[in-house]
This record gives sequence, C-alpha cells and structure tokens, in this order.
Amino acid sequence: MAGERAPEAPFPVFESTDFSGEGDFYFDLVRLESRDDIPRGFPHRHNYYHLLWMSRARGTHLLDFQPYEVRDHAVFFLSPGQLHAWTSSVRPAGYVLNISTAFFARMFPRADDIAKFPFFHLTGGTPVLYLSRAQHDALVPLLRAIEHELLERQVGRFDIVRSYLLILLTQLRRLHPAEDAHPPGQGLALVKRLGLLIEAHYLEFDSVGRYAETLCVSERQLNEAVRRITGMGASQLIQQRIALEAKRLLCNTALQVAEIAFRLNFDDPAYFARFFKKHTGCTAGEFRRRYHRPLD
Repeated sequence: MAGERAPEAPFPVFESTDFSGEGDFYFDLVRLESRDDIPRGFPHRHNYYHLLWMSRARGTHLLDFQPYEVRDHAVFFLSPGQLHAWTSSVRPAGYVLNISTAFFARMFPRADDIAKFPFFHLTGGTPVLYLSRAQHDALVPLLRAIEHELLERQVGRFDIVRSYLLILLTQLRRLHPAEDAHPPGQGLALVKRLGLLIEAHYLEFDSVGRYAETLCVSERQLNEAVRRITGMGASQLIQQRIALEAKRLLCNTALQVAEIAFRLNFDDPAYFARFFKKHTGCTAGEFRRRYHRPLD
C-alpha cells in the first residue's frame, strides 16, 4: 500500500470564523438553530478551540476517528487540529463557541492552567460531557450572558466574555467524571502535564526519559503515575499520539505511506506499517479508504 495516494482534495481546515460580525476573529458564538450549514457531516478541522453545546440533537460525532453519540444536553470540546464530523437526525439547537488560540492563551497563560481542564487533553482526554437536563439548564444562562455581551459590543466585552467562559468551563470541569475518579496527590497533575508535553514534543522527544527529565521526575515515577491513572505505560501514551498523527496525515494529505513514515521519524516504512496496524487493527491503506468519505 506504500504507493497508494488519497484523492487530491484534503479535508477542509477552518482558519477563522466570524459569526458575530466582529471582522477580526478573536472569540465567536452562534446559535446552532440559526445556521443551515451546521452540522457538517464531512470531515474537517478547526485551527481554533471549538465547543459544541447541544441543547437538542440526535446523531453521531466522529472525533479523531472515534464515534460518539450526539444527544440532547451533550457538550463537545475540540482542540485545534482535531478532525471531526457530525450529523443530527433532528434540527439541532444550542450554541457553537469558537475560541481563538490568542483568546485561549489570554485565559490560560500557563500550561498548568490548561491541564486543569480534562476535556482539552488530546492525550487520554474525554472530549464530551453528557449533562442531565438540570445541569444543562443551570448553565445555559452563562451562554446567554456571553451572547448578550457579543451582541451589545460594549467596551471591554471580551474581558467580561472571558470571565463568563472561565466560570462555564470551571463548572463543566466540576461535572467531568475525571475530577472524581482520581483524588488529588495520586499523580493526576503529573499525567496531565505529561499529556501537554507529549502534544508539544511527540516528534522531538525520542524516549520516556526525555519526558521524565523535563518534568523533573524519574522515569520510574512517571511510569508509575501514568499506569496508576490510565492503566498503561508512558510509552503507550506517546505511541497513541504518534498513531493519531499518522491517521490525520493519511486522511488529510496525499502523502504516500512511506512519506508519512519518514515524517513521523520512522526510518523503516515496513516497521511503521507494523506499528500502525498494531495500534489501529488495519493497514494504512485500509484506514485511508475507510475514512476518506463523509459521515453517513
């Protein structure tokens, strides 16, 4: 399959958004029911943070090749670069929040700040919350307040929006099952920091020891913490991230499989082929054919 190429057109990438008519993209919000072009059933990516608040919806969301149920009171969290597509058999209602990386960096200037929010972890994170009706209804006023600030366009509106959004995300963090699964002091913070480090350096760091050194712990301490929290070793987390990038390149570029292998620092394409099949259960060519089509 090394010589197989994908169709010429890659998946669309949305670089910015301007639902609110601000002109320059910084933060954007729109009601799902006001957009005929949402949901988008074709795989695509955003180069900004993307939050889908589904008050009413029913269908499927494919997020980085994992299917999730779309239903009433679901909240999906996407980080820049994630590949997704979703459908709904009923006209959806709710909100889309698009958050530029600049806005996000202003909210969370340190990596440890982002690590507090489990739904933004690309490595081992859970990108969806299924709220009860009561939980959903209790938080909707925050979304309406954000919407009001954007519509009024008063001086300092983004400062107020940032405050409302931080409250919203903090409330959602409290509802996230990961917050109760592991008591503080059992390595959870270390594993979160590792996830952020993997995202930044998975092609640069060539050993678990490099990550441990950067995190100022021993390799044994790191592996013990990761295994206690996730049930797997640190090397498995790193390999999962590399496999995810391979999936994205297969579906979003026309690169040959051998070219993808070299881009991911595999000297031997045959070894990459074995690595990919081990992590996905199929060959690279089979994976490319399976996902290069709209979501049914």
